[in-house]
Amino acid sequence: MIRIHCRIMVLAIAAVNGAASPPMPIQIPDQAPPMAREVQQRIYQAAQKQAHYLIGTVRPWSEDAALRLLTDSKSGEHWIRPNAGAIEGLAFLHRFGPYDPKVVGASRAELLQGTLIPMMRYLVATHLTGERPTSDRKKWGDAWQSAHWTQMLGRGAWFVWPDLPPDLQTGVRRVVAHEADRIARTEPPHQLRSDTKAEENAWNSQVLSVAVLLLPDDPRRAGWEKAFQKWAMSSFLRPADARNETLVDGRPVREQFTGANIFDDFTLENHNFVHPDYMTTFSLSLGCTPDFVMTGRRPPEALLFNVAPIYENLKWMLLPDGGFVYPNGQDWELFRNPSWLVKHVLMAVWARDPDAWRETRRCLDTLEKMQARQADGAVFHPREYFFASTQSDLLRSLANAWLTLQLAGDIPDTPKARVGVRRWEQAKVILNRQPGAIHTVSWGAKIMAQCVPNRLDRLVSPHERNGVGGIRREGGKGILPLRLQEAVVEEGENWFEARLTVDHGQEMRAHLRFRSNADGSFLMAEKLVALTNTITAEVATGLIGILNNPYWIYEQGKRRVAADGEAVEAPAGKAQRWRWETARRILVDEVLEVKSERPLRAAYVASDRAERGRVTDQLILNHWPGTRAWKAGETLSDFQAVIRCGAPRN
Repeated sequence: MIRIHCRIMVLAIAAVNGAASPPMPIQIPDQAPPMAREVQQRIYQAAQKQAHYLIGTVRPWSEDAALRLLTDSKSGEHWIRPNAGAIEGLAFLHRFGPYDPKVVGASRAELLQGTLIPMMRYLVATHLTGERPTSDRKKWGDAWQSAHWTQMLGRGAWFVWPDLPPDLQTGVRRVVAHEADRIARTEPPHQLRSDTKAEENAWNSQVLSVAVLLLPDDPRRAGWEKAFQKWAMSSFLRPADARNETLVDGRPVREQFTGANIFDDFTLENHNFVHPDYMTTFSLSLGCTPDFVMTGRRPPEALLFNVAPIYENLKWMLLPDGGFVYPNGQDWELFRNPSWLVKHVLMAVWARDPDAWRETRRCLDTLEKMQARQADGAVFHPREYFFASTQSDLLRSLANAWLTLQLAGDIPDTPKARVGVRRWEQAKVILNRQPGAIHTVSWGAKIMAQCVPNRLDRLVSPHERNGVGGIRREGGKGILPLRLQEAVVEEGENWFEARLTVDHGQEMRAHLRFRSNADGSFLMAEKLVALTNTITAEVATGLIGILNNPYWIYEQGKRRVAADGEAVEAPAGKAQRWRWETARRILVDEVLEVKSERPLRAAYVASDRAERGRVTDQLILNHWPGTRAWKAGETLSDFQAVIRCGAPRN
């Protein structure tokens, strides 16, 4: 046993030190299938323009001019991940496709020698296995996300392997093997409420795939492959899968069950609420499918396990611009539409989903309009994002979309409209999707209700207090927290009604009623009563967040608001306010209409800045500004408004 163990260790050390056989060779068709070529060409052109922008941000490391990076030199996520993602995307362009140096701004040789190799050397040198720290005096690696970053570095190196110096090949293999070994000897975590581990497990699986690509003859390969299947399988397990007899990769699911990361209704929670963005993270593990196909291997069935019903849920939340309706709010950038393109491509090709090709084209249309705004090729406007890896992550996702289409067979394209009511019991969310609007109510992790126009200009912002609003107590800090006391939710084929009792702190109680009707109208009713004698600084309930962005492609940088025929123009970001004491009919851009038989103490409060990558104004249907005293049992509001999203009715 000792001799065998020593033999494995010797082989592993030799492999990492460069004495191994070459990586798995890449085998790829000469061209994509006919129906995919036009979209594929557009994706490649977008990738080249995005690369042009990113290359313009690359600079020498202040401590060693021979090494290059596009961020400051630090060891954390926001400094390593952007560089690793850019490497993967740029290496793709160096190896594949109809490269145009005029668009990218560098020849392939210049891209390799002047950017790719110096950036790779920086990441290899500053990893835990390397010889020097980053400028924050720490090395990177063995972190919660470092396997994800390593996958990007390793896959990029695989693309350009024959052109890399031997010492850099050795260094990349050393980094990949280190992170892969760490994941292989760890058990996948699981969590249902608040903070799913679905995304983390999916990204941790990736480095195991890349380790096999770069070190196919390593004695650890079998362990990496087994761990890859386990981590991928663990990502999207439901509680019900503990009893699931379905065979996946030759074994019943119940035998592979290690814990649940998604609810039985195929939704999940992350960042403490139901989050559509994280429901798309099946793309992390499914995105490894090209690694298998390009090397003549069959992908594990685990890569598609539970993915189709997750994707079906997402279809009900999609908007015409390729974005999502967010029933629990959105703490990331709202205009991430281009980032969803690869998700649809993966589903169209590997899951043969009949709706995915339409959604691919919608996202691509939006991406191209976004990219046309800026001469440097960047897709995202600087004021639309705040996450450091946004631009580089997009480039690498475009690379995987192009490769997936190159490997595609026939792509189904028979989409159908989703219309009617969808209820997610574990998520505590209900949605009614109609041609003109999407209505949502949630009564779980977030208490929220909204009527969102089903159009390119979505108009309504996913403010997490939509439908409820907030109250500030005199002398208090921030708005009072919400607490659900009771929820009764009923639905039919094309309608639903939710009756919620919600407390604002210990001071106020709101009796809320939301009804989504078959004709597209949405009723919002509130009776707000003081529970104690209290003094408020502001009451702002019956909230509707209104998007008002100066740069977004489907907005105009202003909103026109009319109350009972009195119209005002609200320019984006100007922090203006308007109040109406007896409004009965309010129109926003002749799209969103609010009608009430009883007069509303309404207000429109324009924001002065972007928050979370978007500007959100507030339309408030019950507004009491300034210091006011209320007695226990006193009614602050008792209104009922009918909201329509679309052409207003007289």
